[in-house]
Amino acid sequence: MDNEIKKWIQELGLMINVPPQAKEPFHVVMYPPQGGGPTLEVVRPPNQNLYIVIMGVGIHEIHQNALKEMKEDERRKFLNELKYDLLKMGVDIIFMPVGQEIPSAIQVSRVLLPDNLTANEFVNAVYIVRNAGLYIIFKFSDTFGTPQGKGGNIRYI
Repeated sequence: MDNEIKKWIQELGLMINVPPQAKEPFHVVMYPPQGGGPTLEVVRPPNQNLYIVIMGVGIHEIHQNALKEMKEDERRKFLNELKYDLLKMGVDIIFMPVGQEIPSAIQVSRVLLPDNLTANEFVNAVYIVRNAGLYIIFKFSDTFGTPQGKGGNIRYI
């Protein structure tokens, strides 16, 4: 299945890289060939019969500060709406660091079971995760503005 997944990623026109620090039996990073776009990962954890499609979105410092400046009830409403909207998209979410009031990153993911996994199911999962990550980016930018200048780009992790 690992080779099939790599083939499907390449058929989407995406580049593939294996992170040097990867300890999992299968761990690839996929990204657009021109760079600068969403980066997703596909991981098969050790001793597990599943794949996880993951996208992490770093929350820019300006956006973190804007969250800190909000009234507590407004901040909770914003983050809860974001969380519930993401859940409606069918992705798992983790606000990081876990347990902190202001996230510095948000990870979205979707689990795939390899038994009878089709190219269409894989591609659907990739686009659902990517769209969830882009939703986070757009929600923060639309609410707090788009950071500009050096180091102002929103990063994908």
